[in-house]
Amino acid sequence: MKYIDISTSHNISIRYKLASATERVSAWVIDIIILMFYASLVSIVASISTVMWYILVFFVIAFYHLIFEILNNGQSIGKRLLKIKVVTLHGRTAKAQDYFLRWIFRILDITFTGGMMAILYVISTEKHQRIGDILAQTTVIKLKADNHYDLVGLIKLGNQKREITYPKVTMYDDDDLMLVKDAITRLHKSPSLENQKVVRSIADRVATDLEVNLGEIKKLKFLETVLLDYIALTR
Repeated sequence: MKYIDISTSHNISIRYKLASATERVSAWVIDIIILMFYASLVSIVASISTVMWYILVFFVIAFYHLIFEILNNGQSIGKRLLKIKVVTLHGRTAKAQDYFLRWIFRILDITFTGGMMAILYVISTEKHQRIGDILAQTTVIKLKADNHYDLVGLIKLGNQKREITYPKVTMYDDDDLMLVKDAITRLHKSPSLENQKVVRSIADRVATDLEVNLGEIKKLKFLETVLLDYIALTR
C-alpha cells in the first residue's frame, strides 16, 4: 500500500493511502453502469429526436466526470461509493481547471485505449497517476469511512459558551482544520507511534503559527482546543 502526504497552504500535513488501480477501475465501472442505465431509461421513456438524444445522453455521458468532480469535490458517484477522491499534490482544493485538465486526457488515458493506458500508469507511477493526473498535478486518495469527517458534527460543541483560548486560529481554513480533526481521530482510534508522530508534528506547526509556547501543554489537548476555538469563531 502506497501513501501520500497532503499538505495545506499552512504546511499542515497528514498521510493518506493512495487509491489502488483496482479501486479506481471499480469506481469507473460503477459510473459506466449508472450511465448505461440512464441512457437506456432515456431511450425507453422519452420519444425524442436524434438531436435531443445526443443532447440528453451523449453530452451527459461525455461531461459526467468533469461535472461531478467539479461540483462534488473530486468525486463521481462511483468514487463516492468507494470512498476515494481526486486531490491535488500541493494540498490546495482542486480547481475547475485542474479537473478539466485531467478530464480532457481521459480521451487518451481511457477512451482510446480502453482504460489500459490509465491502468498501466497508475500501477507504475509512484503517486498512482494516469497521464491526466500527472499534467494536472493530481492523484486519487482513499478515504476511510471512519477517518473522514466534516466540521458540521462539531458545531454544537463549538457554539457552547466557552472562553476562546487561541483567537488567531482564524488564520486557518476548513481544509486545514479537517486535517487536524483527521489526525486527532486517527490517534484516538490507533495510538501507534506513527499517529503520535503526526499529531506532534501538526501541534508543533500550529503552535508556531499561533505563536504559542506549548510548554507542559499536552499536544493532543492543544489541537482539540484549537479545533473547538476555530468552530466557535467561524460558525
